[in-house]
Amino acid sequence: MRLNNKIAIVTGAGRGIGKAVALRFAEEGAKVVVDDVNDTNGIETVAAITDAGGEAMFVNADVSSAADAERLVAETVDTYGTVDILVNNAICSTADVLNNNWEANLAVALRGTSHCSDAVVPVMQHGGGGSIVNIASVNGLIGLQGIHAYSAAKGGVIALTRSLAVAHGQDNIRVNCICPGTIQTEVWEPMIERNPQILDEITPWYPLGRIGQPIDIANAALFLASDEASFATGAVFVIDGGLTAGNHQFPI
Repeated sequence: MRLNNKIAIVTGAGRGIGKAVALRFAEEGAKVVVDDVNDTNGIETVAAITDAGGEAMFVNADVSSAADAERLVAETVDTYGTVDILVNNAICSTADVLNNNWEANLAVALRGTSHCSDAVVPVMQHGGGGSIVNIASVNGLIGLQGIHAYSAAKGGVIALTRSLAVAHGQDNIRVNCICPGTIQTEVWEPMIERNPQILDEITPWYPLGRIGQPIDIANAALFLASDEASFATGAVFVIDGGLTAGNHQFPI
């Protein structure tokens, strides 16, 4: 198993990408701390892991609060003794993204990533190293009309990833980020209600001819968390079906 007996924290793991990451890590032997602000969703993720024979626990921590981030790490250390892997995945609500709520986007996506990373670094230093995987977005690399706050926050996550990688490389702490393209998760439900064809309409943007699934990102996170990526740090892994490679439908 690629993560056998590793201790992993996954934020925003109650559904979507975070849940897929938590389940995939558990399949590979990690003991997973599931963080979410929704008790029902978080407990369901833990149940899915334990029902499959894995080990997990749930912590309700709001990562936009530095105190909550510190508590999340402290409870993990109290239970398992250390932290080997941190996946910063938590985001604000879809409504806050669509309404350009600057405070919510920056508080959760950017400051939350910083809070959790700051809290876990001393533990990883004491343990001889670790891996931090930040979930950013292609919207941190390219513009998309109407979601400026989200794009700015995710762009900040990319910059923060590189800064942390430089700061803690000597501690054997690797810090990388993933920039997903469109991933079919519950986040899209409000938009599908307004336009049931929206996913079909955006699929032609993707050279691979499909949008992504949570497992696509979970597999990338697994690689970055594992020893297979031991020479990767400060890297931006774009997992987007070719979206940012260019417009393959440009008429010539």
